[in-house]
Amino acid sequence: MFKLTNIVNQTLNDMKVKHLAICLAVSGFTLHLSAAAQIKSGGAYHKSVPVAPAVEGWYFRAVSGYPAAISFEPVVLFKNGEYFDVGDEPIETLDVAASKSRRPKAWGTWKKTGATFTLINSDGKPHDYKLGVGNWFPAYAYTGAIRLKKAYEKVSGGDYGNGTNALVINKINFIDATHFTEGANGGVMTSGATAWKKTANGGTYKISGNTIELNYGTKVIKKSFALGATGSPAHATNTMIFIGGDAYTDTE
Repeated sequence: MFKLTNIVNQTLNDMKVKHLAICLAVSGFTLHLSAAAQIKSGGAYHKSVPVAPAVEGWYFRAVSGYPAAISFEPVVLFKNGEYFDVGDEPIETLDVAASKSRRPKAWGTWKKTGATFTLINSDGKPHDYKLGVGNWFPAYAYTGAIRLKKAYEKVSGGDYGNGTNALVINKINFIDATHFTEGANGGVMTSGATAWKKTANGGTYKISGNTIELNYGTKVIKKSFALGATGSPAHATNTMIFIGGDAYTDTE
């Protein structure tokens, strides 16, 4: 009976040891998986989201050039002393490093002396601007306080010389608070030929701050957005808007 008891006790002890070993093995395997998951989560599987510098203000400037006599370009001034010629991409999702690689001439530095804004472009050339003199204006985020006009258009093109003229008219219509249509008419005229092209599209839209989201059903595109300015002192207006860096004026 004593031997049987000893055998039973020894068996139970052996089972406890095996059970403990199994638990330690499982625990170690779990910790290994957890560590591996954390490595993957912090590395290859999660990319950091680019964040643009803090914004000092939105503006737009009058630029004379060729072939258009004058155009308006939106500009964002960052608190870190840099400026950016606004393009398609919303500032809220702007990848600064990628943008500087893709559009290096869109970047520069700025400073303000008194009422004068000096923008120094990527070539190191300074340009002075001042509110109220016709070459520098504030631009505004959309808040909903001002309703958009029903229709806007952007006209580009001009005389390229040698008898060649081009004209492109881009239009966008805000049918109501959520639906839009857009289209373009474009053509090139030479002394011997004329060619025209017309496109049309539509979907739903929503605007938040300086971003407009256009939903075409099969794809969603986000672009930069701003309202223009009018009056003295300047205030937001719905007669001019900026979409994707381009100026549109109302057709009403």
